[in-house]
Amino acid sequence: MPLFNYKAKKGPSDFTDGVMEGESPQEIASKLTNQGLFPIHIELIGEVKDKSITVSSWFSKISVRDLNVFTYQLSSLIKSGLPLLSALFIITEQTENKHFKNIIADIAQSVKHGDMLSSAMSKYPRIFNQLYTAMIKAGEDSGALDIILRRVAEHREKVEQIKSQIRSALAYPIIVTLVGLGSIIFLLTVVIPQIQKVFDTLKVDLPLPTEILLMFSSSITNYWYLYLGGIVLILILTKGVTLIERKALDRLKLTLPFIGKFIKKTESARLASSLSLLLTNGIPILASLEIVIPTLSNDIIKDDLTKVANDLKLGGSMSKGLQNSPHFFPFMTNMIRVGEEGGRLDEVLLEVSSFYEREIGETIKIGLSLLEPILILVMGLVVGFIVLSMLLPIFQISIMAQ
Repeated sequence: MPLFNYKAKKGPSDFTDGVMEGESPQEIASKLTNQGLFPIHIELIGEVKDKSITVSSWFSKISVRDLNVFTYQLSSLIKSGLPLLSALFIITEQTENKHFKNIIADIAQSVKHGDMLSSAMSKYPRIFNQLYTAMIKAGEDSGALDIILRRVAEHREKVEQIKSQIRSALAYPIIVTLVGLGSIIFLLTVVIPQIQKVFDTLKVDLPLPTEILLMFSSSITNYWYLYLGGIVLILILTKGVTLIERKALDRLKLTLPFIGKFIKKTESARLASSLSLLLTNGIPILASLEIVIPTLSNDIIKDDLTKVANDLKLGGSMSKGLQNSPHFFPFMTNMIRVGEEGGRLDEVLLEVSSFYEREIGETIKIGLSLLEPILILVMGLVVGFIVLSMLLPIFQISIMAQ
């Protein structure tokens, strides 16, 4: 049904505005008149569509950019003085992603029927996580929803920037690896079988490296479906790991050279940034910690922070709790202690977040400088082995011919 934004007069000097559903401007005018209002301006702003979940909605992904644009738009519209409901309906009309459009429209309807914005958003936890809805609730309680929304959008951009750095850093090594593997598979399945026919015709004894290579080439050529099935099986098993297995894997990651430190830095940056955001907007430290824990990635670090939260419930401090964990750097625990003693924990956590974000950038640069030559060396050794294995019989035949 169409949605209309209206402005009406309800007294000699009193005006009111809002949003109403109706088939036409005339129907809206009639409804307003029946309510004792005199319509001044009626404008079509959108249409409420069926919010039922369709098959296509399951496959329609809501990107980080979609959510950030929504958050910035809602902040700007509320800041300009537009009522929340009107702002939601306007954004609904402007949103291109059909699945997200339906979700925003559903949230708007919930708000229209008296729900708080945070409560309406909490129905969609996969899109609006606990951190997001907690911040919206803080904005509603403080009456500064536009400011909170902008802070949330900026925080999400910062988190996404770290993820983008990691993705960009991995892009080149992944491309090099895929090109290298493609070249090796081409040699094993196309070139080597042709050379093998020549060796079979000559009926010469082949060196051990050549024998191994020809066996491997033959197995890939004849039983490629088994290799493909094995890869698919590994991917399925990886997705279906139990909580215990995932924790064991996360624990192993933290012990790996270079990778372990990198994970600790990224988790520390995300923890400090999120806690700073929540504390700045008046959410107590214990509640903030309980909100942030589910947003982290590593289950071992989550368990450590859960213990810290339990210590806080018993009257302990966050800095002492973090000291008992081997997965947080002394710099972070010392800075948090300073923030607790000085009563400026939110500011200190923001500084900690900025520090680790810079550290992540430097770590990525160092990692790339090491990874690229290692990849090239490994690919070179594999290709070198293949070439040498093919040349050895030729050298052997040349010697015999002399």
